[in-house]
Amino acid sequence: MPPPSFLTVARHVLSRAARETGQALDRLGVMAGQHAVTTRTVGDDPYIFDDHLSRHRQRMPLVKHGAPEVSDDVAYIAPCATLVGRVNLAPGSSVWYGAVLRADAAHCGIDASDETVETWRSRDPDVRRVKDPDPWETGGGGGIWIGEDTNVQDGCVITASEDHTEVGRGVTIGHSAQIHSAKVGDYALIGMGSIISPLAKVEAESFIAAGSVVGRGETIKSGELWGGNPAKKLRDLTPEERGKLKYQSDEYVKVASGQSSVMEFGGNISGDVIDPRSTLEACENESVQEMPPSVDEGKVRESVKVAKPELIEVKK
Repeated sequence: MPPPSFLTVARHVLSRAARETGQALDRLGVMAGQHAVTTRTVGDDPYIFDDHLSRHRQRMPLVKHGAPEVSDDVAYIAPCATLVGRVNLAPGSSVWYGAVLRADAAHCGIDASDETVETWRSRDPDVRRVKDPDPWETGGGGGIWIGEDTNVQDGCVITASEDHTEVGRGVTIGHSAQIHSAKVGDYALIGMGSIISPLAKVEAESFIAAGSVVGRGETIKSGELWGGNPAKKLRDLTPEERGKLKYQSDEYVKVASGQSSVMEFGGNISGDVIDPRSTLEACENESVQEMPPSVDEGKVRESVKVAKPELIEVKK
């Protein structure tokens, strides 16, 4: 790819300068506000400046290596998540607290057209390495694509230094898992703390057990359960287990949407916007109405009275 234009570089530098200036003014304002409400006399303890400003950058564009592209319909991106370089998030996907998606070796700058990106994405990795012999300097790596309804859970690390990392639809990536330049098919589940090594391929509806290490270039067939270090096939998944993989991703979309709604209120939701069905009295009523005939209603109400006596008082 041609180098970034002068206008692109200038815009990037000026934007960074404006951002740094704004952060400095914010810190000054916080300090002045604290000092304004503090009565200080000679002999007081040293002035302590409590900086509430977070300098964390959720999205980090790189002139030579692209910028994150996030769908408007993404379910949720945690404030402390990090997207670096050419990272693409599809609708319904979610990136949770402390996760890092880093595509900082992609030879596809921020001013590349959609057609150029697609051509670059489909290019054979060996061809990319020939064109860019030093992947860390000129960018012989790939980008990161996260499919629809896929959840990248807390503390995950996803990189693409050797090839594209492509994650399909409805994939669950467990806490602290790592994926490096690998392919993951639809509705697969990557267990907590597991590692997918470069150039590995995890096919659709497969399950990688927690703490497993999938070797370089390994292929996990669809519907298989793998575990261990190095990971080996343990058995085939049952139809019921494969169905639960989709259920898992659907549930995470709901949870992510709830997190996103809370963030819109700054974490504080007033009582008039809470669904009345979520109140204690409503929950107690629903639990009684939905009981099967075989359940002793009197015993249930008695247990509720012991655990939550205020519910009985409300009903009276």
